[in-house]
Amino acid sequence: MSMRCLLVPTAPGIDPTHRLEAALRLGRRLEAHIGVSFLSPGPEHVLAGMASLVPLDARTVEAIEQGVRAAAAESKSALQAWCERRSVPLIARPERLDATFATWTELYGEVEPLLTLAGRVHDLVVVDRPDPNVSFTGRALDTALFSVGRPTLMVGDTVPHDLLDHVFVAWNGSLEATRLIGQSIGLLHEATRVTVVHAQTERFDEARAADLCAYLRWHGIVAEAVTLPIHDGTSVGAAILDEAERRTASLLAMGAYTHSRVREFLLGGVTRHVIEHARLPVLMAH
Repeated sequence: MSMRCLLVPTAPGIDPTHRLEAALRLGRRLEAHIGVSFLSPGPEHVLAGMASLVPLDARTVEAIEQGVRAAAAESKSALQAWCERRSVPLIARPERLDATFATWTELYGEVEPLLTLAGRVHDLVVVDRPDPNVSFTGRALDTALFSVGRPTLMVGDTVPHDLLDHVFVAWNGSLEATRLIGQSIGLLHEATRVTVVHAQTERFDEARAADLCAYLRWHGIVAEAVTLPIHDGTSVGAAILDEAERRTASLLAMGAYTHSRVREFLLGGVTRHVIEHARLPVLMAH
């Protein structure tokens, strides 16, 4: 599947610069459109939350409405400035499909349903690594992974110059990893180099990296198969990240949350470790 529509969700007080840079670097390789969606509680949602706490007079209501409008205007102004710096057209409607441009939309309500519906009409959702101090980041990642049904790209503070220079695929034959491969064939086809790594765990014999490489060849993708030994006491997630760094990968691709989220939370897990510790962008699907 080709990726032509990249979604960058943002919210009041959120700086989307790193995600915009990642989307732009992918967009210019894929000739993709960058859709920036500003997600915010509308005045009515803010008022509903405050009604039981403080008395609301006309001046308070007006102040809340002005605050919502000001937050949207500030975020749009920041996007316009970024577009000017990066020579990216910011347009209201698509005029051509062979160039990268950005669009802006404002959506008001709860983050989860808004992002779910917006993400389903895009090919990829670009989110930040979760920050415990910024609730939007965790909500956006969870929604993108579990509700949208499209691949999710998580980026941190560092964005490689070329995200598709070396794509490092963590393969275990799981349903999640299979979905990611199927939804990302177009992206993998554009990669300069692809490596498929299979960690030697107790389920190692169930799937082989060489089998996935053979499948990818049918799509014109030449990939190298690598077996990753896992030593006693070594986390699979840590081993994958270390190997990706050793091989100078620019992007890690993997399935997300093979087990239930409760089990991941209680026992740890590959996905949880990668989300918390990855220094390179991570492409995931559930």
